[in-house]
Amino acid sequence: MKSASQIMNRLPKIGITRSFSFDHPHAAAAIVVAASFVGMFLGSGMTNSYGIFEEEYENRYSNKDSGSSSISPAIAIGSVHVSTNYLFTTIAGALCERVGMGLTTFIGGVLLGMGHFGAGFCTEVWQLALTQGFLAGAGVGTIFIVVSTIPTSWFSKNQGFLIGVVHSGSGVGGLVLAPLTRFLINKYTLTGALKILGVILAVGITVVSLGMATKPDELVDQEEEENIDRISTADSVSEHKVSVLAKKRMSVRSFGVRDVHSTGGVLRSQEFWYLNVAVMLAEAAFYVVLFFLPVYAIGIGLTSEQGALIAGVANGATIVGRITIGYIADLSGNINMFFITHLLVTLSCFFLWFPAKSLMVMMVFACTFGLFAGSLTPMVPLCSVTLFGQNGLANNVGLLGIGMVLTTSAAPVIA
Repeated sequence: MKSASQIMNRLPKIGITRSFSFDHPHAAAAIVVAASFVGMFLGSGMTNSYGIFEEEYENRYSNKDSGSSSISPAIAIGSVHVSTNYLFTTIAGALCERVGMGLTTFIGGVLLGMGHFGAGFCTEVWQLALTQGFLAGAGVGTIFIVVSTIPTSWFSKNQGFLIGVVHSGSGVGGLVLAPLTRFLINKYTLTGALKILGVILAVGITVVSLGMATKPDELVDQEEEENIDRISTADSVSEHKVSVLAKKRMSVRSFGVRDVHSTGGVLRSQEFWYLNVAVMLAEAAFYVVLFFLPVYAIGIGLTSEQGALIAGVANGATIVGRITIGYIADLSGNINMFFITHLLVTLSCFFLWFPAKSLMVMMVFACTFGLFAGSLTPMVPLCSVTLFGQNGLANNVGLLGIGMVLTTSAAPVIA
């Protein structure tokens, strides 16, 4: 009887063919980056637009089921969505190694589409938590782990800028999908909007999955040999150093501080746990702000349309932040920029968001917060590459999702 691994390995791997990647590497790389951008646009962009749904669920369920409790049960939907998102980054990270990037992305698209389409038939909070919360969150996490890590396998230089461009797709997605969601709700009601978005997301991610492929090993080996030959011809490089470079295989697969080849090796390192704690806290705060911006805006006397506009501006600001800070990270170091952006996000919350009582101040905060907070997510795979190398990047980033499940589950409720 065949083992589960043998069965999984026999599944078709959807994506760019190996022969096309080898014969047309530049075209293949461009397709991968473009597909990753669209995947981030549809997946994480939809999550960044969830504040529109949160507003609707608050209005519909806050007084219906909560009784004497001061916490709206509708919060559970977003909380389940985000925590499941991070949980499935861990699961999908291992799945990528088994069935390929393309099929993993396709599975994520099916889950994301089913989650939203199914939510269109729901009438209770627990049903929405299972569909838009669990299923859609699982889809976003599965898609995210592929599109946020696969582009680095094609490039060894300017990775910060490249990842910033790809991750800016979530900001563009939030900027476009937030007002689109509001339009669909106003025109077709909440249930109709969910069904329409479910179809769009499923079809869109299916197309994206066709553009997912890692660089062929033969092409990587060829580039490694060219790098070693080029370095060996330089007078300033000793024979000993060339030998060391040859052993290290100066490729995109092993240019980090150290190349950790096992999950156990990553989990035993202090660097992983330092990074894990920082990411846990940063991501929890990031989604709390994005989810509750429209609700908070209404709470200080603004309209629902103004709340949607503020959320859209915050998502739009992440576009600039992710590209710009990614480029700066290439020059100043990934770990350094991760620390600096954490600090600036914290200061913006203390000095802009807390005292905000008007549309103007909220808009300034949305721009500032989006500019710096948006770069936190793309910095995660970059920091992982810096600390542990390219090998097993999807799995390593997925491991960070375990801790984030706890903080992102609790953060919306605490807020």
